Amino acid sequence: MKRNTLLTSLVLLAFAFVVSCASAPATQTDTTKKAPEKKRLEIKDRPTTPEEWAKFHTQKGIDALEVKKGKADFSGAIKHFTLATEAYPKSPTVWFNLGLAYQQTGDDENAVKNYNSALQIEPAYNRPVINKAAIYANKLEYNRAIDVCEKFLEENPKDKGVLSAVAGFYLKKLDFLKAIESVRKILIQEPSNVDALKNLGMIYLIKKDIGLATMVTTNSYNLNPNDAGISNNRGVIFHAQGDDSLAMFYYTSAINNDQANKAANFNVGSMAMSYGDAERAFQHFSVVLAQDPDNLDARIGLALAHRGMGNFTDAEAEYKKVLDKDPNNPLAVFNLGVLYHDHLNKKVEAQSLFRKYLSIGGDIGQDHIVHKYIADKVKIRPSDDEQAPQN
Repeated sequence: MKRNTLLTSLVLLAFAFVVSCASAPATQTDTTKKAPEKKRLEIKDRPTTPEEWAKFHTQKGIDALEVKKGKADFSGAIKHFTLATEAYPKSPTVWFNLGLAYQQTGDDENAVKNYNSALQIEPAYNRPVINKAAIYANKLEYNRAIDVCEKFLEENPKDKGVLSAVAGFYLKKLDFLKAIESVRKILIQEPSNVDALKNLGMIYLIKKDIGLATMVTTNSYNLNPNDAGISNNRGVIFHAQGDDSLAMFYYTSAINNDQANKAANFNVGSMAMSYGDAERAFQHFSVVLAQDPDNLDARIGLALAHRGMGNFTDAEAEYKKVLDKDPNNPLAVFNLGVLYHDHLNKKVEAQSLFRKYLSIGGDIGQDHIVHKYIADKVKIRPSDDEQAPQN
């Protein structure tokens, strides 16, 4: 029996929600990781003082984190950042960098430990606060993330980075009033703050107020048309209005301004997948995951791309990584079921996954497809099933 299979792509495009005035845009509102300082540290002679050794190893760690061929050397970064802390433990930055490297490998315990070490040295240092809060937000513990930020703001009420971050966490809770209040606290200080306007536009977009979202995002774009996050957000708004051509134009523009921009790479990957360009999708999702291995949406995208390229075993492995982190992820459950049924001849496992999808109340709008799969008799058929093209 031949069947046209709907390959569900990612249902939400990522947008850039800035977490500080100098930060790189982050994919979606809960991703607030920030990179170490990009400035190259010039050391002409062999290091001799503790400070020089710390600078030397910090630069080595930063170099290791550069994405090369879709990968970053996290173990090398941890090694050098650790040596930097040993050389000059009085610097809060070296502890922050070490925490960041651990966070990017998914070692949240060591990440928080090192962020706390940075804050013990410099309590007003906002970057460890933002990243520590992001760890909790990534676990959907939004109240805990907000508490971390609000406690910091009690002593530092005008800190723009933390105000921006907490706005993102309120937004994830759909508490629009609190999110807007936090952004406006930035705009009171600096009415033309590009990042605050950028964030406000995305809040209005999620509130489904396209008019205000467009106006605010256009204003921020006019202030800084070369900002990758703003370009990405303009793309998100055009996508919401059904203009995929302009959406792709602005996503691509964002990547031209910042090749590692996670939100724009995610969005290009998602759109490429929707048009059946699995190879292009794979490249862009790989860029996201090289920086943010815990991004489950990007990992699902990578699995979809693997399937589109015929790498079915690799696709299965990626879906399982998602389900290890989030056992009830509806996209992963549904698409792994499709993969098992249509490509790997694991019909019994597929039936189990489709029933699980219905039991968890999968919300990706594929119930009618699932019921068609379940109605089919569970038996191993020869490989005369058509491997349907992706939609």
